[in-house]
Amino acid sequence: MSDATYIPQPKMYGPLGNLPLIDKDKPTLSLGVLAEQHGPIYRLTVPGYSGLIVSGPDLVAELCDVSRFDKFVYNELENVRAFGGDGLFTSRTSEPNWKKAHNILLPTFSKQAMKGYHPMMVDIAEQLINKWARLNSNDTIDVADDMTRLTLDTIGLCGFNYRFNSFYRQDHSPFIESMVRALSEAMQKSSRLKIQNLLMVKTKRQFQADIQTMFSLVDQIIEERKASSAPEEVDLLARMLNGKDPETGEMLDDENIRYQIITFLIAGHETTSGLLSFALYFLLKNPESLQKAYDEVDQILVSDSPQYEEILQLSYIRMILSESLRLWPTAPGFDVYAKEDTVIGGKYPLKKGESCSILLPQLHRDREAWGEDAELFRPERFEDTAKVPHHAYKPFGNGERACIGMQFALYEATLVLGMVLKHFELIDYSNYELDVKQTLTLKPGDFRIQVKAREVSQKMNKSTRSVEEKPAPVVHKNIAIDSQRGEILAVEADGKPSLLVLYGSNLGTAEGIARELVEKGRSYGIPSEAATLNECVGRIPRQGVVLIVTASYNGKPPQNATAFVDWLKGTESEKARDVNYAVLGCGDRSWSGTYQSIPRLIDERLEEWGGKRLLSRGEADAGGDMEKQVETWQHMLWPQVLSVLGISEEAIKSSKPSASRLQMEFVREKTDMPLARTYDASYATVVVNKELQALGSGRSTRHIEVLLPEGMNYREGDHLGVLPSNPKQNVDRILSRFGLRGDTPIQLTSDVSHLTHLPLNRPVKIHELLAYCVELQTPVSRTQLQELANHTICPPHKRELEGMLDENSYRDDILANRITMLDLLERYEACELPFERFLELLPPLKPRYYSISSSPSLNSEQASITVSVVREPAWSGKGEYQGVASSYLAGCSSGEDILMFVRTSESEFHLSEEADVPMIMVGPGTGVAPFRGFLQARAVMKQRGLSLSEAHLFFGCRNDSDFIYRQELEQYEREGIVKLHTAFSRADGKPKTYVQHLMKENSEQLIHMLMSKGKLYVCGDGSQMAPAVEETLQQAYQKVQGATMQQAKDWLIQLQAEGRYVQDVWAGNKRTSEPPKAVHEEVH
Repeated sequence: MSDATYIPQPKMYGPLGNLPLIDKDKPTLSLGVLAEQHGPIYRLTVPGYSGLIVSGPDLVAELCDVSRFDKFVYNELENVRAFGGDGLFTSRTSEPNWKKAHNILLPTFSKQAMKGYHPMMVDIAEQLINKWARLNSNDTIDVADDMTRLTLDTIGLCGFNYRFNSFYRQDHSPFIESMVRALSEAMQKSSRLKIQNLLMVKTKRQFQADIQTMFSLVDQIIEERKASSAPEEVDLLARMLNGKDPETGEMLDDENIRYQIITFLIAGHETTSGLLSFALYFLLKNPESLQKAYDEVDQILVSDSPQYEEILQLSYIRMILSESLRLWPTAPGFDVYAKEDTVIGGKYPLKKGESCSILLPQLHRDREAWGEDAELFRPERFEDTAKVPHHAYKPFGNGERACIGMQFALYEATLVLGMVLKHFELIDYSNYELDVKQTLTLKPGDFRIQVKAREVSQKMNKSTRSVEEKPAPVVHKNIAIDSQRGEILAVEADGKPSLLVLYGSNLGTAEGIARELVEKGRSYGIPSEAATLNECVGRIPRQGVVLIVTASYNGKPPQNATAFVDWLKGTESEKARDVNYAVLGCGDRSWSGTYQSIPRLIDERLEEWGGKRLLSRGEADAGGDMEKQVETWQHMLWPQVLSVLGISEEAIKSSKPSASRLQMEFVREKTDMPLARTYDASYATVVVNKELQALGSGRSTRHIEVLLPEGMNYREGDHLGVLPSNPKQNVDRILSRFGLRGDTPIQLTSDVSHLTHLPLNRPVKIHELLAYCVELQTPVSRTQLQELANHTICPPHKRELEGMLDENSYRDDILANRITMLDLLERYEACELPFERFLELLPPLKPRYYSISSSPSLNSEQASITVSVVREPAWSGKGEYQGVASSYLAGCSSGEDILMFVRTSESEFHLSEEADVPMIMVGPGTGVAPFRGFLQARAVMKQRGLSLSEAHLFFGCRNDSDFIYRQELEQYEREGIVKLHTAFSRADGKPKTYVQHLMKENSEQLIHMLMSKGKLYVCGDGSQMAPAVEETLQQAYQKVQGATMQQAKDWLIQLQAEGRYVQDVWAGNKRTSEPPKAVHEEVH
């Protein structure tokens, strides 16, 4: 083979091909590294697949020629077909259901449809805003997790009128958990050998179970919609059930509807959540861009609730999203195959059927296309979309197989990002370093931030936010039109006019504009009609005026304009001579390569054929303020139309637009919060509850064992979720404040849906209500504060309460001292807040999670937890603060039942099934809990004759008096189960020693273990201990391996990626100026 046709290929490893070069957890990053080494095209060979990886813009431009290439369903996507079937994303273009579904579902993603989705998107976005607003100032936010919750709920509500209620669940919906596992397995399966897949029986069973979970929910959604007697919806599901293919008249069958719903639930949220996460990351790392975003949001989002028209004006926010998609496209590539033998780049031959993968992160960073600063985040690149190198920017794919939901995703992301920036200051408290996580899409891994409420000092209102002068009336001969309101001021002409408005429209946007033009013409007394372009092939009227409104669809005409465009490309020019016409083109500048191509062709061709253009072609960009652009074009249009049609002033005056026969008002339904989450909890019986601290330690740590309900299982490393009871002292304070008796039965009723944590429509005693249903110790929220002020009749007290809403006062006086609503009610007796309103304002009682400190291999019917009891003077200065769950559990007697459930960790924090994996466990204090279970399991392994690997436990305590589980741990050391290292931080006459100090003393041995496929577990305080352990390991690695600090950091990151460095840590609970995290006040 000559050099001219040689395609580079990385080093081969026998039958594995290039597989060893690909990180199974981050394949896209590996492909990017290989592209840096081998150039814009190279061959990749792995078991079961051989194809080309392409990232050069010129080559990609050829691969995007749909006449030569079509979508290729690659290995991972083939695996996804197990649950995605022939849905839009996973189907082949040649499959009948692809074209059918595409035609049926297109209108649900039109510009007009976005206007209908807007209130629902705001509904879900406000749930995110409310959640973040109620956080304590030192609480952290898992960005990708919250964005996943948001985008799933949005597509569920907008597409299927189904509420997942993700913000009212501690865990994700079972659908999400099954989806994530199934997508992960679809990816991993392709990276394994066939023999490996055959042997993974348990994995295959889980895969099938996850598929059934997804199918079950989807089938439920379909059946509920079919059985519903409510007025017919106009959403995505309605189109699936009732829509007909305009080409064939056929409908979608039930099986394909199932696949389409799963497709949209996955694709409709996975990519958008990643986009929002990356956008927030880039803003935190680029303060100038963040400030510009704040400035735009403060200027435009002036309504209490964002309006549709306002979102359309957020141009800089859209640039941020576009730039985020450039640097990290959440769908990192797409694949095509050659329809025939061909050559690309003038020298690379491809055989028919050969596949190519377009590697988007590399393509989007091409320096020739984007400049030398291609690696930098600069949203201004997208200020002029005409200058965007469209063949070097493909975040939504290409051609007719491009993402059908692009408009939905970008509108949702613009709305959400705008709302977040309006309400919050973003805080990069940990100086986060990007760690890209990959499933079927890309997201920032473990990206956590903090936020605080913004107080914008000066917000521009609608009357002052534009610096443009109101335009003067447009005057054309004897015709004057007020261009601000579109009203005719004066006209002089005679004659009988006519107006024909032709449209080409797939999504319905162009058709909607055309019909608005018809109604406008009729309101002036002009006989006006609308028709498709295809209906006027070869017969455009030469009398009157012809207006054409059309879109382009990937550079092609809409379906109802194809024949017309074909005719225009012909030679019958005489049939368009002297036609009075004007063209308005619809499109989206994001598709810069094909934007306005069909409107431009029609406009130029009609002029070539002798038509009379009334005014320059208008452009309506769906990515901008489309309605304003259409309105402006119309203001210029109507003087020309009326002039040509010769309408007299008297005729216009006598045909003044009449009042609409259809009265309509756009409103947002202000609904209360949706259904709160419920827990699949069961009663377990306490069989042991004993103190672990020595007498005189001044602290309390309880060892609690429960008899699990039948059928409940767990693994080492899992958590026990406990639904506790509020301390009696707090319940009594409330009863006293409101003058109530706890044993009085009451019955609650409500017509709102967010109070399902309360026992509605049945008798309940007041003390039970307060003990088991609501949180009593969370700091008072701003909403609660405002409500207290509203119900306070004493003016000085009212002013005091309102003064606490000040940002500094709220932070320093309320949050820092954890002042509760009850504290303020006791302080301000003039507050006449009704008890039922007080109850309504309280948040639902949340479960507390504890690491299980036992092993099922020792006793599968029982589980134990290790509880540090929180009792200390209240920060408010009034009485004693008692931890809700720890105090409750400490008071449970043997034989008493508690409500609980097992929460299986989705992380790798589990004991390895292999006995020969070296283990390093770091768990000071109650952080030793999961390791007690690990050691019990290792003891059982040894009893069964298994040879155990080396294991080290680094435990920390103050002194001998709080050396919990001492006898057990020392016995395990004597038996060779573990090597115990104990650090005493308060031992008399000895320097303070922490676990990291002992790790440093054993650094060479620990590094050797980790280099020998060992696994490191860290459990405990995440604010000080865990970072100190990490720093110690990095320093040890530097010393032992002679590495740099960066290499040490990369090594730890690699350990985490391989699942060999895992953490189960929680925020510290030390008394600082910031309150501890309320939900996780006691984790172990």
